[in-house]
Amino acid sequence: MPEDFVDSSEYEVVRQAKRIEEILNEAGFDTVLYAASDPVRLCGFLLQERPDLIFNCCETLGGKSKLEMNVAALFELLDIPFTGTSALGIALANDKGIAKSLFRNQGVLTPSWQTFAPGSEIIPLEFSFPAIVKPIHEDASIGIDLNSIVEDQSSVAERVRFVWKEFGQAALAEEFIDGKEFNVSLLASPGGELRALPISEIVFDGFPNDKYRIVTFAAKWMTDSPQFATTVPRCPADIPLELEKTVQSLAVKAAEAVRMRDYGRIDFRVRASSGEVFVTEANPNPDINEDAGLARSARASGRTYAGLICEILDRTIDRSMKNPAEHESQQRFQH
Repeated sequence: MPEDFVDSSEYEVVRQAKRIEEILNEAGFDTVLYAASDPVRLCGFLLQERPDLIFNCCETLGGKSKLEMNVAALFELLDIPFTGTSALGIALANDKGIAKSLFRNQGVLTPSWQTFAPGSEIIPLEFSFPAIVKPIHEDASIGIDLNSIVEDQSSVAERVRFVWKEFGQAALAEEFIDGKEFNVSLLASPGGELRALPISEIVFDGFPNDKYRIVTFAAKWMTDSPQFATTVPRCPADIPLELEKTVQSLAVKAAEAVRMRDYGRIDFRVRASSGEVFVTEANPNPDINEDAGLARSARASGRTYAGLICEILDRTIDRSMKNPAEHESQQRFQH
């Protein structure tokens, strides 16, 4: 994977983990910060330390997003409670094609799509242009730039081969929905049910008129880029009450389809010409830095950032305490 698609997002994960550690220390918990970069060392560390609970900030293993689920699976095998979505839920959401199939099976509208495994025949799209082509296993807009939007079959083939070469994985071509972009952060209640927080809208004011309005990697992570300056989140979104209720309801439904747990985010596009609401992606364990979308929505709901972190932690403690024989104490936390 190209380094410029990694450095910024990985730095944010480190920053996030350090801030969470500060909050947990202030709350009186004993913590150890550990970077899960090697599975053998990680397994040895967990067997030696036997943490009571893990605040899981892992997004990749060895730089590969599709291996993220294996870290959560290891926690499950060792019977260690951890925050966020289960290994199965991470796997379902991490494959964009599978996630979209699950959305559709639950009656949730999602843009038409096709997937192209590396080296396969790049057959014509069965839906209308324009389309957006992206890696099937990445998040954080990795692999998405202004060239990701294609308008003809030859451009599809070119971009699909780019994804194969640069990211070593299948490509997903998806119908591009021209219209407003929203995202809905979700947080579990004490009973474990996911509830929608205030909606955030991406405002494309000043975005070049000759470019399709999308949230690229640069728009998310490169603070000195024009795309960052012209894709500004606004939360709470200024939208009609009926649309707000529809989007929030669909967010919960889509999250349940991929078995999301504790917290997450669902991304939407609303077609300008018809008002149809499309779910584009599900994001379990999204960025929870203080300036990220989940924290922004939490503040709009009246929560503090420290309160958000502790609320996520509480849901994990709730799960572990349902079977107290598994864990004799909840005094020492690691992430």
